[in-house]
Amino acid sequence: MFVNHVHLLPAATREDATPDAFLRMADTLGIEGAVCFAPFTKQLPASIENQNQWLANELSSRPHLVGYGTLDPEKPPRDQVKEIVDLGFRGIKLHGPAQKFHLFGDWAREAYGLMSEAGLVADFHLGVHWHRLQEYDPLLSDEIAQENPELRMVFEHVGGWAWYRQVLAVVVNNSRQGNHLYGGIASVLDMENQKFWYLGPEGVSDCRWQIGADRLIYGLDFPYNQQPQTERDLEIIRNLDWPAEDIDLLLGGNLRNLLGLP
Repeated sequence: MFVNHVHLLPAATREDATPDAFLRMADTLGIEGAVCFAPFTKQLPASIENQNQWLANELSSRPHLVGYGTLDPEKPPRDQVKEIVDLGFRGIKLHGPAQKFHLFGDWAREAYGLMSEAGLVADFHLGVHWHRLQEYDPLLSDEIAQENPELRMVFEHVGGWAWYRQVLAVVVNNSRQGNHLYGGIASVLDMENQKFWYLGPEGVSDCRWQIGADRLIYGLDFPYNQQPQTERDLEIIRNLDWPAEDIDLLLGGNLRNLLGLP
């Protein structure tokens, strides 16, 4: 099993979100590898100056963990994207409402162009997150795709309960440009604790019906989901009325294909 959407944080920020904490859970659950996100700038303790360098150091002896960088919206994107490429990372995690940038503003559009040129994956949070909705309406991701037709994107939570049909519309609308847009199946199976992003088994199956099993990627949303939540997710997924090969695609096959991994 190869999973997406693992937020790693220094122990000074959160002790249950360190690489070691994640690997303990991964070993228990049979997770062979993962895509791990650098912290956002605001999550860094004073002792750490550069979130991407911190993650690169943490992953240097863990080749089964793939790194994605993060950007600081208060700094020009060019040098940041170059640094992420030079560190060997394969993508960038973007969270418009948490990082307070407009999803299709000038800063972001410059970043997307640089990411597309560099062949990086753009992994977006899409879903209600307590910021001005007009600045991260998921239909803005259609504008991103139209302007950057080669940019590979993962839309986490598939927009959540309120927006998942719009996100599926974006994926379908751009499918003739190549199948390079994905729905991120993360934090969408817990009705009580993640109700704003909840899709449930029926919603996840809607996604498969609309865009195909080969365009869905399972993510943990660690550390916000820990072992009990992840075990429940996996139980629900493995009991879906899908062919076994489609479940295998969801639980790592598609992510490996996206990243060109064996």
